[in-house]
Amino acid sequence: MKKMMLTALVAVITMVSVNAQENIVKFNPLALVVGSLELGYETTITDKSSIQVDLGYVNFDSSGLDYTGFGAGLQYRMYLQEKDVLVGWFAGPYASYASSKADDLKVSVLSGGAVVGYQWNWNPITLDLYGGPGYFSIDADEQDFDFGFDGFGLKLGFSIGYSF
Repeated sequence: MKKMMLTALVAVITMVSVNAQENIVKFNPLALVVGSLELGYETTITDKSSIQVDLGYVNFDSSGLDYTGFGAGLQYRMYLQEKDVLVGWFAGPYASYASSKADDLKVSVLSGGAVVGYQWNWNPITLDLYGGPGYFSIDADEQDFDFGFDGFGLKLGFSIGYSF
């Protein structure tokens, strides 16, 4: 009976360990410095690829204006190594949209491009670093608030996560 219970316990732990690699909830702690909250969710879709959805909320002051807004992004990731999915080098496209408003001024940013990065997984804690080129299209109610960004630029990402 003890052997059967031990075998069952080992089986449950093994299943939990295998499932621990299928989903990650992420948080970007650096975003708090500029008054933003950024959360992400990554889940496997094949044994070598995943999809990540990012959501953000911003609330900051600039030039005497109080900005509030939201953003959403989507990344497809193909993992390039012979490791478990959600671990190691990855590459893939991304698209995102963000909109913020201050008084009567509205600023929207649409971007898309490609990223390459590396994700560590110390079950259940993860660390995700990535970057790559992107095209940024900024639309502002006033020309002075387009931030001189329209065109190609660099997207960088950092997050700490919890895998389950």
